[in-house]
Amino acid sequence: MKPTDAQERGLKQLQNATAKAVSIMQGACPEDTPITPPGRLEAMEKRLQAMIDAADTVKPTLNDFFGSLSSEQKARFNRIGGELAQSGN
Repeated sequence: MKPTDAQERGLKQLQNATAKAVSIMQGACPEDTPITPPGRLEAMEKRLQAMIDAADTVKPTLNDFFGSLSSEQKARFNRIGGELAQSGN
């Protein structure tokens, strides 16, 4: 993508926000699967809330970083994301 210095800082902030989001998601995973249906439902609710919290953590930083990119950089960023999604990473 060849980011500018300012974009490099934004990318680093995005990496930090992503790492925090991963931590949020990992913290919502129970060590053991609850036995009862209400317990499983509660665990599911906790995981869903963690997904929302993780998305809320990344969204503003991603929006700022993406907004700082030129049209050409955005196209490259989108291609990279598509390739990662297809490869499962």
